[in-house]
Amino acid sequence: MMNYQRTVDRIVRFQQKSFIQILRRTMAALFPLILLGCFSWLIYENLLSTDGYLGSVLHVNRWLPFRTFFLALFSDLTRVTVGWTAPFGALVSAIVTTKYYHRENPIAGAAAIVCYTAIFIHGVRGNNSVVEMRYYTAAWFLIGVIIGYVVGRIFVKYGHAATFMNLQSSNSDVITTALKNLRPFAIVVIGAFVLHLLFALYRQFGLAGMVTQWLGSLLDRNSNYLLNIILSFVNTILVWFGFAEPLTATSQAYSNEMAANLGYALTHKTAWGIPYPFTPSSLYQGFAVFGGVGLTLALIIAILWVSKDKNTCRIANYSMVPGFFNIGLPILFGSQVFLNPVFLLPFVLLSIINILVGSTLIFIHLIPPLVYPVPNGTPGIITPFIATGSNWLALIFTILLLVMDVILYIPFVKLAEKVEQRSQEIAREGNHNENH
Repeated sequence: MMNYQRTVDRIVRFQQKSFIQILRRTMAALFPLILLGCFSWLIYENLLSTDGYLGSVLHVNRWLPFRTFFLALFSDLTRVTVGWTAPFGALVSAIVTTKYYHRENPIAGAAAIVCYTAIFIHGVRGNNSVVEMRYYTAAWFLIGVIIGYVVGRIFVKYGHAATFMNLQSSNSDVITTALKNLRPFAIVVIGAFVLHLLFALYRQFGLAGMVTQWLGSLLDRNSNYLLNIILSFVNTILVWFGFAEPLTATSQAYSNEMAANLGYALTHKTAWGIPYPFTPSSLYQGFAVFGGVGLTLALIIAILWVSKDKNTCRIANYSMVPGFFNIGLPILFGSQVFLNPVFLLPFVLLSIINILVGSTLIFIHLIPPLVYPVPNGTPGIITPFIATGSNWLALIFTILLLVMDVILYIPFVKLAEKVEQRSQEIAREGNHNENH
C-alpha cells in the first residue's frame, strides 16, 4: 500500500511540472475539436470513400446521390479540424503558458500559430502552390505544444500582459498594449524564419531522402521477427510521447513479400503455407491496433467498466464510435494519454504482447496467417477474421485478446483516478492556504 501511494505521489509530482500541466490543459481544450474532426474523418474516409470499410459494406457509391460532393465536404472539415491539430496546439499552448505564469496574453497565441506555420510551410515539390499538410496534423501535436510553450515563455519574459477583456478601456490603451508586445512578436517570428530556413535546407539537400534511404536499407530484407517487434515498440512509444506519426515499413522487400503472400493465397485458395507468414504490417495491423495505436478500444471499455468519474465516462462514451473504427485520437486527448506515466506500460507493452500471442497462434497453426487485404477503417477486432479469409477461430482469439487487454488496462484506469483525486486534494490544500 505504501509503495502504491508513493507511485501515486511521484506521478502527481510529474504532472505538476509546468510543461506537463500546459500539455494536459491544451489536450483538454482541444478535445471538442478532435472529437468533431474524428467523426468527420470517420464519415469521409470510412463511409464515403469507396475503399473504406463502411463504404464497401454498405455499397454507398450505388445509392447515395452527390457522394463525391459530400466526400469533398467532409474532407474539408477533416482538414480544418484534425488536419490542423498541431498549429491549434501551438495556439492554445502559448495562451495557457502566459496564463500559467500570470501574464495572460492572447497575442502570444497568434504569434505561436504564425511561428508554427512559418516553420513548416513548404510547397509540395514540383507544385509550390500546394502546401504539404503532413506537418500540421495530430502527428505533430507535441511539436506544436512545444513551440507554443516556448513562444509563451518569451512573451512572459519580454511582453506585456494583454487580456483585452476590459471593454471599458479606450482604443488608445488597447493599441498601446499591442505595441508593447511588438518586441516578443518580432523575436519569435525571426526565430521561426531561421528555423524555416534550416528546414528548407534540410529538404533542399535531400537529407530527408537520405534518412528514408537508410531506413529502407535497414528494412530491405526478408522479414525479421525481432525487427517487427522493435518497429511496433517504436511506433507505439512515439504516439505516447505525442508524436502521433508512426513509422511504416515501406521497403520494397516487404511489399514484395505481401504480394507474394497474396499471390500464393489466391492461387492455392488458402492462407496456409504462404512464404512469409510474419510480415510487419499483418502482425501490427492485425493484433496491435484495436481502436488505434495503443489498443485504445481496450482503454475505452476499461474506463466504461470501472471508472467512477462521470466526465471520464462521458469522454469514453464519446470516443467509442471512432475507437471502434480504429480512430483513437478522442480518447488520447480526452483521457490525456500523451506523456502520461500512468498509461505508459499498458499503452506500449500490450501491443507487443498481442503481437507475440497472435504470431504464436499462427506459428502453431491454430489460425492461418493474415494475408488478405482489408478495407481502410476496418474495426480492429474483425481485421484478423477478414485477413485470414473468414477464419472463425481468428475472430474468437481476437475477441479473447481484447478481453485480456481490457482486464490488463483496468488497474491503470484505477491508478489514473487515484492520481486525479490526489491532484485535486493538493489543489484544494493550496487554495485553502492562499485563503488563510
